[in-house]
Amino acid sequence: MSNISNVGQPTIEFLFRFRDLVAATLQEHEKIITEHRSCWWGWWKRPSEGSRMEVWTSLSSNAQAGAASGGVPVGLFDSGSGNVHRVWVTEIIPPHEDTPETTGRSEVPDGQKHLVPAYYRESPFSRAWMRIVKIERNIQFWGEYSFRDAPRLANYSQATLERFKGKIIHDAEELRGMDTTIWGIRLKLPSDLSERILLSVPALHESISDNVVRCDSDIILHLTDLHFAVGSNRHQHRWRLDSDLGRQDRTMVEAITAAIGNRKVGLVVVTGDFTFTGEKIEFDEALSALRLLLGVLNLSTDHLVVIPGNHDIRWTTTQTYSDTAEVVQAPENARAHYAWFYNELYRHQPNKHLAMGRRYLLPSGVAVEICGLNSSSLETGKNFLAGVGRISEAPFEDVANKLGWKHRKTGSMAVRVLLVHHHLALTEDLELAAGYPRGFGLALDAVRIQRLAASYGVQLAIHGHKHRAFLWRSSVFELPENTKPNYFLGDLAIIGGGSAGSTDTDANSNYFNLLTLTSNGVHLAIHRSRDGGAFELMQEWRAPASLTTGTGQLALGMWELVQTSK
Repeated sequence: MSNISNVGQPTIEFLFRFRDLVAATLQEHEKIITEHRSCWWGWWKRPSEGSRMEVWTSLSSNAQAGAASGGVPVGLFDSGSGNVHRVWVTEIIPPHEDTPETTGRSEVPDGQKHLVPAYYRESPFSRAWMRIVKIERNIQFWGEYSFRDAPRLANYSQATLERFKGKIIHDAEELRGMDTTIWGIRLKLPSDLSERILLSVPALHESISDNVVRCDSDIILHLTDLHFAVGSNRHQHRWRLDSDLGRQDRTMVEAITAAIGNRKVGLVVVTGDFTFTGEKIEFDEALSALRLLLGVLNLSTDHLVVIPGNHDIRWTTTQTYSDTAEVVQAPENARAHYAWFYNELYRHQPNKHLAMGRRYLLPSGVAVEICGLNSSSLETGKNFLAGVGRISEAPFEDVANKLGWKHRKTGSMAVRVLLVHHHLALTEDLELAAGYPRGFGLALDAVRIQRLAASYGVQLAIHGHKHRAFLWRSSVFELPENTKPNYFLGDLAIIGGGSAGSTDTDANSNYFNLLTLTSNGVHLAIHRSRDGGAFELMQEWRAPASLTTGTGQLALGMWELVQTSK
């Protein structure tokens, strides 16, 4: 606890949360204050928060009244270090009013961008701004202040939240567990409750969950093969990294979100290869990028599904990746860095198979059920290669059982999606002979997994791996020895994503996909960037939906080309 006393100091009425992600936050703002006598501090809201207009209205009024005397005091809670700082605010730029379409940033006045630290000056995450003229570090806070108001939190009863009103704030853990960035506070009173109450952040707390998560949009963003790379492998990633503070070009997140524009995304799926060699420092870059992506899209991690790729599993101990390398790492060691990344992202441990299962309800009324599987699950063996894929049947069945899927289930109106990293079908008519020992990017058991997927009623499979955009459709049948009256298992639409971040691509192109799911079917918009330029729409496809005769099962029809870019 700091020895800076609150006696005689102005009382803080609002406490704001922040955390150092890509830069030393306080230090960067202090530099600008030293040079220009003030700086702008951007508010990055949580997805579950509204605009909190009552806070900004009160702050704006107080800031105007106190501007002549040095501003109104505001608290800043560093959720990383647990320290609380006091700053003086003289001006407010409030957020936009809450609407489903309001996801864009508020802007500082013309000619004042230099008062925003460079690391987020062009970033689209700030929803409101405070002009700060002074920063006082590490004030005495814990045990000295109480909650003035009940916290504004989703998914908790009002009775639970009212317990905090007039309760002393004991430590950082009480605040860290709340999914909010603003608290109304006051100095403690002798009559205040001293109970310590910890809440968990409301989210899905396991990798496979059958809880229904509602989405605010029918659009799904699909990314794959991000390949964040550092050090001697830095050239493997196309875009500026968040840690490349000296470069002025765009990050991958900035390029993708610029292309998405004002369209609201409801869900993000990433089909592996976040890194190049699976080093922890590469996962740091991926973690930073995903957090920022969710921030600009105004989404929580409940609206994100990830699976690992072969580059994310460290089968070897060298920093030189080779998909022809023999597997020498034990599985637990090989997956350790990815498991750390997953835990940092979701705040719960990954499934033992690194699988995920999620159920979503879109505004169109379409239910989407996702089975995400680790296709880099080879056991150790001297003849196994790091780049070869295999999809174990056990994790598939674990996810299917938790989501309530049954073999040859009839009458399901949900769109069931299989996410894997490796291919379920060849992406080229003629593959190079050198690809033979590496399986041409196929999972070793690709056809068996197609049969298993179709038997569970999966209509759509999405993958990455070979860095090229790809579409396919398979009609799936039982093996002859297992043929029964219902020998036809179903049709499986397949989408392969081109790499969003790698430099190792055909024609120096990078890609991302936007899928729109409605009762009419699936609409796919493939976006492409060439030579690190802007992402532009390349092609649009649709697979119409229909109900199968007799069973009422939702099925996807043949891919149809809707539009081709000029």
